[in-house]
Amino acid sequence: MAKKHNSQETIETILSVSAKLFLEKGFDKTSIKDITETAGISKGAIYHHFQSKDEILNAVTEMQAQNVENMIKGWLSEMGSCTGKEKIITLLHKNFSSQEAHYLDDVMASRIKSPEFVVSYMQDTVNKDSAFIAEIIKEGIADGSLITDYPEECAEVFLLLMNIWCDPVVFKCNHAKLTRRLEFLQHMMKSIGLDVLNDDLLIKIKELLQRLYPEENDTDE
Repeated sequence: MAKKHNSQETIETILSVSAKLFLEKGFDKTSIKDITETAGISKGAIYHHFQSKDEILNAVTEMQAQNVENMIKGWLSEMGSCTGKEKIITLLHKNFSSQEAHYLDDVMASRIKSPEFVVSYMQDTVNKDSAFIAEIIKEGIADGSLITDYPEECAEVFLLLMNIWCDPVVFKCNHAKLTRRLEFLQHMMKSIGLDVLNDDLLIKIKELLQRLYPEENDTDE
């Protein structure tokens, strides 16, 4: 039992140290040696749990995704009798305002340039993440705050466009084009009965994306 606890403790140490180093030095410039020296563990201990640095990053990403999921559940528990529309708007505001929710975005910015990662990210968005939003949309349909016959499809398209199409690294764009994309997404969602992107929220989203990818947004096409 103690051995299992120590093993889990080692994994948590590796992940927390790796996340810190990836943010400070960048993923490419962080070596396994950097991780072992900072964590105070042997290289063998790392390779006992992870075969490569990419595997460590995958685990760090999963850990962050779980943290964000727990935060969202906490936010929802505080909303009480809010309508489905109010829940989605509040969740979006909290998500794009939370530094903790976007703790690893700088690390992911370099990784999302990988075609394999983008495909995997899109699949996760449709197969896993969208189901959560679809359930809240259904609540909105039931309470009359949202109107659509396609809750699952709306959730899938919304997240794909928000997370992939509006990401300047995946589809390169300058400041003006990013603004147009977000305004179109706002218009599209409103036209299909899901008026969940208000102007204040668009400003928060643009500020976050411009902070993450300043060079992409400042480059003329």
